[in-house]
Amino acid sequence: MSDNKECFFIAPIGDKESKVRERSNKVMEYIVEETVSDYGYSVTRADQMDQPGSITNQVIEKTVNSELVIADLTGHNPNVFYELAVRHATGEPYIQLIKINESIPFDISDFRTIKYGLEVDEAEQAKEKIRGLLESLLDGEPEFDNPISESAEMQSLRESADPTDQNLAEVLETMYKLDKKVNQLETTIRNSNLESNSQSLLGEFQPNDDRQSRKVKFSSDNKRDLYKIIRQSELAHEKGASKEDLLSTGMSEDEIDATIEELMMDGHIYEVDENIYKTI
Repeated sequence: MSDNKECFFIAPIGDKESKVRERSNKVMEYIVEETVSDYGYSVTRADQMDQPGSITNQVIEKTVNSELVIADLTGHNPNVFYELAVRHATGEPYIQLIKINESIPFDISDFRTIKYGLEVDEAEQAKEKIRGLLESLLDGEPEFDNPISESAEMQSLRESADPTDQNLAEVLETMYKLDKKVNQLETTIRNSNLESNSQSLLGEFQPNDDRQSRKVKFSSDNKRDLYKIIRQSELAHEKGASKEDLLSTGMSEDEIDATIEELMMDGHIYEVDENIYKTI
């Protein structure tokens, strides 16, 4: 198949030599490109666009007009979610990915998200699932529902003058609620199993608010200490912790930068503004 279609890859990119960039490159090359190229797609990521003009406008144009969008939700990056929402609004085909052992955000937990890892067998399983979705697209049987299309469909049924449509809206709403409860239960069970299998991890931090009553475990004291400061800063004034706040740990700036990257990759924190961090 010739490469006559475009797949836009939305993902956390990070700085050029960062671990985030390294992981994103591997996902794009070994999972995304190796799979979609067999179906006639060429892959582009935001940092590969070299046309003059606003990069933001180019990203939106690719997000809207590409034949396929694949979004990596790993790290819960706000830019990724913004671009994914733009794609959802178009109603066009998209595929959601997330790293194994990371939680799928609540608002889109009802929609199919493919888990991936970078071990050979894990990558192959993810690629096989992507192929399945692409095959369904070729067969004219796409399954690309999203929160925006669902909401519009429900609103249309509710406002219909046909009693059958109104009844259907009630039935669908009940089904969506049941499906969401099942997903929440599965997530709770999965998180419980992960916690019970984490005995080799060092260090625990128990946030003192109801939103995160579960224990958060870390593989190093540096991770635990930074997370604790960020969480306490949120509780104190809700804006998150700045880079300056984190220097109180006594760690060097290089150590802080490396630890922040690891916490973001693990899905524990995200950057809300330049050098301002919050917990997930």
